[in-house]
Parts: sequence; C-alpha cells; structure tokens
Amino acid sequence: MDYKYENAGLELLLAHMNIEDIIDAVENLYHSEEEEEETELLFEEGLSQEEMDENEETLDDEGTEQTAGGTEQGSVGNRVRYGTVADLLSFVNLISNMQPEALQHLPDEMGVLLNKKHMVLKKGRYRIDLDVLLFPWVWTYKTPGSGGHVPKGSFGKVHLAQDTVTRKRMACKLIPIEHFKPADVEIQARFHHENIAELYGALLWDQNVHLFMEAGEGGSVLEKLDSCGPMREFEIIWVTKQVLKGLEYLHSHGVIHHDIKPSNIVLMSDKAVLVDFGLTVQMTGEVYIPRDLRGTEMYMSPEVVLCRGHNTKTDIYSLGTTIIHMQTGCPPWVRRYPRSAYPSYLYIIHKQAPPLEDIAEDCSVAMRSFLGRALEKNPAKRSSASELLRDEAINPPREEQPRCWSLDSALVEASHPLLRQHSQQPDNTQESSLYSEPEDSGHVRRKGSLYIDLGAIAGYYNLVRGPPGTEYG
Repeated sequence: MDYKYENAGLELLLAHMNIEDIIDAVENLYHSEEEEEETELLFEEGLSQEEMDENEETLDDEGTEQTAGGTEQGSVGNRVRYGTVADLLSFVNLISNMQPEALQHLPDEMGVLLNKKHMVLKKGRYRIDLDVLLFPWVWTYKTPGSGGHVPKGSFGKVHLAQDTVTRKRMACKLIPIEHFKPADVEIQARFHHENIAELYGALLWDQNVHLFMEAGEGGSVLEKLDSCGPMREFEIIWVTKQVLKGLEYLHSHGVIHHDIKPSNIVLMSDKAVLVDFGLTVQMTGEVYIPRDLRGTEMYMSPEVVLCRGHNTKTDIYSLGTTIIHMQTGCPPWVRRYPRSAYPSYLYIIHKQAPPLEDIAEDCSVAMRSFLGRALEKNPAKRSSASELLRDEAINPPREEQPRCWSLDSALVEASHPLLRQHSQQPDNTQESSLYSEPEDSGHVRRKGSLYIDLGAIAGYYNLVRGPPGTEYG
C-alpha cells in the first residue's frame, strides 16, 4: 500500500503491527549472528518432552549434589533451576538475609523458576539479553509522539520480558537487592487465582532481583484514567467484579492486600488482576495489629489510620475509594482538599471518612448504595467481598447493562475508517468508542468471555503498545 504522507503511513503501519512483530524486529537488532543461529537451531530441531524432562532431572540432581556439599548457598545452588514454591521462598529468604559483602561474591546469576512451560533453561542458566529479552515499554494509552515511559515502582522498574525460545511475553520487575524483601513474592507465589497476577519465578542478576510474572495487555486502571479520563459505569462494574473475586479468594485465606488502588489493578483482554503484594500480610487471628501504616493515604480506611488493628474489611474500603477514583478520574479527598494545602490526609480521613461527597454526581442509585456498603466507617458493619459480589449494582440485568456482560476490546482494530463506521452506528452512551467489530471483520469473537474496553478511540486513535505501563509495586 502506498501512502501519500510518510509519517501517516508509519502511524498506520504501527497501528496494525502486532506487538510480537515489533519485538521480533528489535530482537534481531540486538542479537549477534551466533545467538541467532543458536535460537534458530532450537526452533528447527526443538526439544522433545522426554529431553526436557531429562534436563530438568539433571538440574535437580546437580542441585541435590550442591546442597549435600554444604556450600553457603547450597539450598539453591550457584545457578538457575526449576523448583517448587518452597524452593523459591528458600531462595528469596537466603538472598534477603545475606550481608552486603557476601552479595558481592555471588555467581553471575542464580534463581528459581516455577514455570517450565514458558521459561526454558539452558545448562542451568537463564541469561538476561540472551535466553530472555527485556524491553522498557511505553504508556499503553499514549498517542503517537507523546514520548515513552519506563514504569517505576517504589524500589523497582517493570519491563516487558520475552523468552527467546517459547516467545512467551511476561512482566519483569527489577528490584535492587538492597531493597528486596521476601514479602514481595511470598503471597503471590503461595496463592493462585485467576484475578491475581501469576508469579513465574525470581532471578538474581547484576545485583537486581528480577521477578517474572503474568503480563497485562491493557495497562493498569490508573494508566487508563490518566490517559482517558473517568470510566463509564459499565466499565467500573466489570473491573469491580474482577477485583472482588480476587479479594474474596485472598480474604478466605486471611490475607489482607493493604494497597488496593487503581495502579495495582491491571487489565487484560478477558480479566483484571491484582498486583503488588509487598504490603500484604496473612492474619494469624481475627485482627491484624500493624507496627506501621500500610497502604496509600487517599485509599486508606479509617481503622488503618488509627493503627489499633484491622482485618480484611480494610481492602473493601480501599476498593470503594478506588471506585470513586474510577468515576471521577481523581482520588477521594483531593478535589475538596488539594494536596498543596494538605500534605497529609490522615487527619481528614480520621475525622470525615467516608468520602461520600466525592462520589460522582451521575452515579446510579444502585452503585451509590453499593459504595455506601463498601465505605461503611465501622468495619463490623461493612460488607464483605462475598456479600458485595451478590450486590445488584454489579449484577445488573443484561437488558439494562449489556456491556457489563460482553465488552469488546479496543485492541482489535484502531483505524480512522473503523471510527467513521462506528460513528454512524447508534450508541446510547455520551462518548464514542469501539465496542463491536463490523460484521465482515476477520477477527474471531471469543464468545462467553468478557472484554474490557481499552478506551480512548474517540476522536483520535491511540496505539496500544505493550502491556501495563505503570508500576507493579
């Protein structure tokens, strides 16, 4: 296809390119001829299941021998290996308890991988920039020319990672060894649920702990809000239900997340997942009494601010404040009490919670009632995740909120012709967006699963470029 304008052609080309094609192009730039030949050989010949099993058994035998040898790092060995959750936790406890001078003498790389299907070890190694590639990614919803962004957490960066053999794309959080703590991985490794980002493994390399985990194509809720503005209620309902399912599972095991907020909810094509478990704790009794504040101020519950003890209901309150943020595009309290004049919201939360005045004016009656139950100041009267999952606000009749049950992804197509075609179709929402494909679209619709509207197709298309562009932590 010939393009009249060079820049316009480039934009359209990028819009229709698959992210895998882009990654392949970048990969070819950085791979040496020797590395390419090695990768091609692996692709051509492949490894049979029996050979992979033999390799794993060999690695396990080597690990046993090293452990029996009584070396200081004997519990994990001086390399990378497949292991169980117990092996992974032993590894992270070992490196977190090491003295700084001991860390300087560690091998080039060591770690434990939980995922044998998508992460291929070679002779006990999983080398950065060879066996797995790392790419800084950009904001998912930013328009072309808006500049890149490398997401940062409290003590780490998040990169897009891809295994060179299986082509599996993952999120990789890099945490400096001096800031790493076992809590960053413990809960995520021990508990598995579809609405909790799956942890694939941990690797120590170049004085950084690399945490490999499930990647989200749609970015975080905060990223969507910052780029696209307030979310519509059917989107909020879909996200809220996904988060409640994850919280119901965690709370049933006595686990408190402690930091539910838009940046810690990551969107995927058919689900949303919780991330950042650095502040998470598992209660041993009915009440957890913290030694310090846990969470992010604007989303904290009144009982957390008091520091006299709380339980899993604090996550429900934080979800309520997160819904207000999704409705208005602004965290609770901030509009009425600007950050410039109020550097801390702790006293305001203590005296004035809950922030019912910050609920959006166009909020439906059912959702307003839902928020009243979630933001109840007395945690004993506050609804649980299981109770809220049955609330009518997030289970509307299909005829009233059909898009809560079948949201089509804006990842399918992003071009001006489709926008014009869609603008001619009737829509009962105030904003224009791409909800359904034309009948002649070649895209196969995945019936029975939910799709999040990744938004911002109104007026000018946005390139969706990579997984989440905000922090995993």
